[in-house]
Amino acid sequence: MESELNVNDDLGADILLIGLGNLLLGDEGVGIHVLRRLERDYRLEPAVTLIDGGTLGLDLLPLFAEHRRILMIDAIALDAPPGRIAVFRDADIRRALSPKLSVHHLGVSDLLALLQLLDDGPTEIVLVGIVPECLELGLELSPSVAAAIPDVIERVGEILSGWGAALSDGDSH
Repeated sequence: MESELNVNDDLGADILLIGLGNLLLGDEGVGIHVLRRLERDYRLEPAVTLIDGGTLGLDLLPLFAEHRRILMIDAIALDAPPGRIAVFRDADIRRALSPKLSVHHLGVSDLLALLQLLDDGPTEIVLVGIVPECLELGLELSPSVAAAIPDVIERVGEILSGWGAALSDGDSH
């Protein structure tokens, strides 16, 4: 699932695109669903590495420390309708992950705090969050969250484009 990094492309080099969440808890797995859709239906530049981060939390530290830019996709708790998309950058991400929807949010919050202590950590971190409707046991996304996926992918494409790495339609294999 990982693509090879192109370290010679300074504008778009070293981007980690990570889907987070628990696929067994309905909308909590939206980050993984989006990642799989990107992998299946879109072509990403070699500078972008796709990772299914699942519920790893602090175990992601080595990956985060090795990349200049991190783009996370995850379910977040906001006082907003299900399916609403919100983009958070850098310091705002830790606030966005509180309150916690899942145990992995605790690990990601701790991870972000730890990265601040590293001199050579990422220069930019972005979270694309989707408000869940259903966090009960189940493999399917709710209709409102499933309907938001095309808009999430559009936001991801805009962010990647701003980092010099285009997202294009097509067979990603």
